[in-house]
Amino acid sequence: MHKQQLESRQRFDVRMLFFYAAAPVLLGLLAMHVLQLQWLEHEKLALQADHNRLNIVPVLPVRGEIVDRHGKGLAVNRIAYQVQLIPERVKDLDVTLTMLAEMLQWSPRKLDHIHKRIKRSRPDRPILLDDKLLWQQVSPIAARLHHLPGVDVEAGSYRQYPYANLTSHLIGYLSLASKSDTDAGFLANEFIGRTGVEKSYEDLLHGSLGYQQEEVDAHGRRIAVTKRTPPAMGERLRLALDAEVQQAAAAALGDRTGAVVVMDIHSGEVITLLSQPGYDTNRFITGLESEQWQAWLDNIENPLLNRATQAAYPPASTFKVITGLAGLKAGAHLATGHTTCPGYLELADRKMRCWKRTGHGKVSMYDALIRSCDVYFYKLGDQLGMETISDAALAWGLGEKTGIDLSPESRGVIPAQRPYMMAAMKSESSKRKKWFRGETMIASIGQGALTATPLQIARMVAAVANGGRVLKPQLLAGVEAEILHHVEVDPKHLKSIQKAMRGVVEKPFGTAHRALANADWTVAGKTGTAQVIKMSQDDEKKGYSPDQVLRRHQDHAWFMGYAPYENPKVAIAVFVEHGGHGGSDAAPVAAAVIKALAAQEEKQQVAGL
Repeated sequence: MHKQQLESRQRFDVRMLFFYAAAPVLLGLLAMHVLQLQWLEHEKLALQADHNRLNIVPVLPVRGEIVDRHGKGLAVNRIAYQVQLIPERVKDLDVTLTMLAEMLQWSPRKLDHIHKRIKRSRPDRPILLDDKLLWQQVSPIAARLHHLPGVDVEAGSYRQYPYANLTSHLIGYLSLASKSDTDAGFLANEFIGRTGVEKSYEDLLHGSLGYQQEEVDAHGRRIAVTKRTPPAMGERLRLALDAEVQQAAAAALGDRTGAVVVMDIHSGEVITLLSQPGYDTNRFITGLESEQWQAWLDNIENPLLNRATQAAYPPASTFKVITGLAGLKAGAHLATGHTTCPGYLELADRKMRCWKRTGHGKVSMYDALIRSCDVYFYKLGDQLGMETISDAALAWGLGEKTGIDLSPESRGVIPAQRPYMMAAMKSESSKRKKWFRGETMIASIGQGALTATPLQIARMVAAVANGGRVLKPQLLAGVEAEILHHVEVDPKHLKSIQKAMRGVVEKPFGTAHRALANADWTVAGKTGTAQVIKMSQDDEKKGYSPDQVLRRHQDHAWFMGYAPYENPKVAIAVFVEHGGHGGSDAAPVAAAVIKALAAQEEKQQVAGL
């Protein structure tokens, strides 16, 4: 028994000896670690502590506004409240979103949309949940923020388009950043320009991000803002557009489908660019309903199409100005001579009709332009050939994109009597390799394979008015004119065409006389009626009503011109889809536009006194 006690005491003494020896070592190690934490790694650990206590949050800039040439708001910012959420700070995302959905009365579809937006966004960045809210809507949320970590209510701004339908194709719209945008560096709660000026000038309108340093508690709730770097507001853009003239053009078109373009013939500034029907761009701001988008897609009038720049149509008799200029330049004998129009031209076994069945009798180029005689230009085109006509069209700016800062833009089609151009004028199923005389004759009056956009026609007539300078259309006011090229044209030839275009309006038998003879400014112009040759055989199967089918078989109506004749300022192109006749349907729209332009000029003169 005594022996066991002795052995036990010995083991205890060994343990105590080990403890006495290890204790100083352990205390030394602890002291060294404390020294490392307090001195060697102090700055690093202090920074980590600040990161746990402080958050760097980006502050969105206010987007630059867009105004017309007189300062009227086209895309403006309105003050409102918005609800944001930073996912990584939220304890239970589903519960939080359900609570917000009840308080803000979100639909199940909207809630599902928000869930998808959160999944594709960074968890450490604010995500916009709702916008354009009144204080009455957000005050219950603001009062419960201490129960909603990661949720915040901010006073901000939202985009509004006062002339939404009227300027939809020109101004465009915004929508929240998509995944491709966030991959490119945008934040999930930023609005990005998708179409029109909003897209083309995104870099100028967007502005620069700011940042604020926030102190947060252990639950991620903001306690205070300790530092703030303010964002830089986007640039304010003043467009050349005149909202009042745009309204006048829209009122004159009424409920008809079409486009109106007005250009300054010296600077290329676009004073009016209207495409009807339009669409409500305000619907895009907080997420467009899929039903509305589908309704626009299904609409037979295609309101999403910018007819001024994207849609190319046969220019009809407005193209006779180009054929006439080509004839004068080439020295064709008919260009300075006469011919007889009996109402048709015999070609092989067919008759090519003039629009006037009884004919125009003896006509010169001057008479043929005023009366819009088809037979005269059939014969002139036949003398010139398609290559000469095509070269003239290209020289005056047709068959190419204008370069306007709106995308996409159609280039139209100018067929030519050259092998590499065959694909542009024949269908894919066609096997023929020959261009027929009749096709050249048809093209010489602006029909057949030849197409142009209303913007191209406006620029072309501007070049006729300014002496042959083909300009780039400018959307911004006050910019320097950009001359893309000069047309080699004899001033005498140009003057004879201009005189005939004045006769179209001035002479009692001119095709635009009734609509424009008493316009506020003197006008020179040319009408056009484009035949709708290729018609769908199953329009009714597509859901079109009998009235719609009947209207879709009507001709397109054109008018192009410039004013005042003695001292030209503006060029005008009017296109009415399935409108009927250029003189009776398109020219009156030009008269309304000129009236608005004259009123604006008078207003400015009075203001300058």
